[in-house]
Amino acid sequence: MLFHKPFKTKSNVLLRSSERKRIKGLILTQFPALTEEKLDKIYCKEIYSLKIETHSEEIVIVYMAYKLPLIFEYNSVIYPCVYLSWIEPDITPAFTTHADVLKFIRGGADLMLPGIILKNPHNKKHFGSHKKGDRVLINLSSNKAGVAVGETARSSEDLFMSGGKGKAVNILHYWGDELCKMAIEIDYPQLGKPDVCKTQEELDLELAVQLQAEEDQAQLSQALETQTLSDTVTGDDDGGGVGNGISYAQVANNVNSTDSPVHQESETPQEDENTPEFMDKLYEYSFIKAIKSSQKKIELPMLASNFNKVHMIPACPCGYSLDIKKSSHKKLSNFLTNMANTGIIRLETNAGVLKITSVQYNHDLIRRFVDHYENGNTGPNDNNANKKKEKKVEVIESYNVTAAVLPLFSQYLCKKGDPLPVKDIKKHIVDYVSKEKLQDETNKQLVHLNDLLKAVLLSKTTPEDIVISYEQLMKEVTSKMTQSYQVTMNSDQILSQYKGKMKPIDLQVATRSGNKKVTLISNLDVYGIDLKEFCKLCQHGVAASTCINMVNNAAQVQVQGNQIVFVNKLLTEKFGVQKRFIRGTELAPKKKR
Repeated sequence: MLFHKPFKTKSNVLLRSSERKRIKGLILTQFPALTEEKLDKIYCKEIYSLKIETHSEEIVIVYMAYKLPLIFEYNSVIYPCVYLSWIEPDITPAFTTHADVLKFIRGGADLMLPGIILKNPHNKKHFGSHKKGDRVLINLSSNKAGVAVGETARSSEDLFMSGGKGKAVNILHYWGDELCKMAIEIDYPQLGKPDVCKTQEELDLELAVQLQAEEDQAQLSQALETQTLSDTVTGDDDGGGVGNGISYAQVANNVNSTDSPVHQESETPQEDENTPEFMDKLYEYSFIKAIKSSQKKIELPMLASNFNKVHMIPACPCGYSLDIKKSSHKKLSNFLTNMANTGIIRLETNAGVLKITSVQYNHDLIRRFVDHYENGNTGPNDNNANKKKEKKVEVIESYNVTAAVLPLFSQYLCKKGDPLPVKDIKKHIVDYVSKEKLQDETNKQLVHLNDLLKAVLLSKTTPEDIVISYEQLMKEVTSKMTQSYQVTMNSDQILSQYKGKMKPIDLQVATRSGNKKVTLISNLDVYGIDLKEFCKLCQHGVAASTCINMVNNAAQVQVQGNQIVFVNKLLTEKFGVQKRFIRGTELAPKKKR
């Protein structure tokens, strides 16, 4: 089980609009039985990606809508959370068990074959067509709303041949585990009995009701269509009058004028960002926008490589990166040649060097261009707005109250396990020393220990008078506490909390084939930094290619060349990361004398 015991939240990141759409598409693709209309009931603008380390040190990615877990990714497989199954109980194949079995699952047990309810255990088809490791839902005989999610321990054929003994499902997540404790409280819905527990009469009645409803809907649709066509013809004869029915134009206007965010999002086509077709469109968009927004800045003739670096890359929409190798063109020269064939530009090659010699600014593609992306880098006038939106990371160092220091801090309404920032610890110690009049009269920097402080620091009381400095007292008290860190964004949004030593952002320089240098940046997600945004900033800042790799189940950013100086400046100035949390700055290239 993944969430049976408490886990660590390594990162908690609010997803951008493009990522929200990608995850929504992923859910609908992975679970075809779930309709977009049903998903929209719980899918909102606040979608968070949580990176979790389980008690067994396994990494799981959880996607939450506000405070409701939707799906989780484990071993590259997407599983639905029980809450998602409540809006569509047929989201994935299910096994039914008795209500009494749920308490054993909550106790840490997997689902055994004797606990599964089957209509006919002697019929092979009633075991389904599962392979070993397939995801399945667990529901109860009294309610088909899911109570657990897992993976099959054996194939359907092995289950049939096992004689009704052995393990059937490895439980990964259940209703009431540690993951559910993060969610808002939702009542367990009553969705009716699963089919396996219904009598034949109940199934026949449901089928009859469903067929009747479909027939009624078909008749209603036909009647509406006939009435609409009749009214449309009548309206034409009367010189544009409108009848009593609903015309197609009215229907279209009603749909287009809706203020629902669901409709607005659906108007934007969702394309796979990894296809060559999408990258081709991204290059065309950046090319045309670069020309339209930089007319006065383009000095012709201009090297094709400079045009790409200075104008096209900055014109790329936020959240995306230009990569010519992922397009169908494969080379920048091929792309520019295609653009030259449209008549927008003219190219010239001299000694193997490609140059842009002229630009047709009044070309139809440029005049009709519409910026349909929300791009924050639209021009110099947006500098002030961008500054306001800058995200500053702050790491707050804290110490957790332990049993050893509880007698001291309980006087300040602190409980065991409460995190205390360093400034609060100092404040409480100074207040306690002042209240108990323990400060030395001759030297204000010294403190006389009373019985309580002796018990806290020495674990025993002694009759002798012990005098230590404030600094030593602070050091001794914090040594009895466990260290923790809290990562916040702009001092208000808590991204994550960590116990123990805080991982620094690790900068490394590696050598690839051809003696080419690359800069590797690890642990950015620990500090709540959006990796795609970081890659785009590096791409624009140093005109170098970037990519994100998975190393030891953790994301690592790779930037072409030794970019230690730029990355360090970006982290400290743009994101506000303190220098003591950045390791590897000494690998920066030495300045030439």
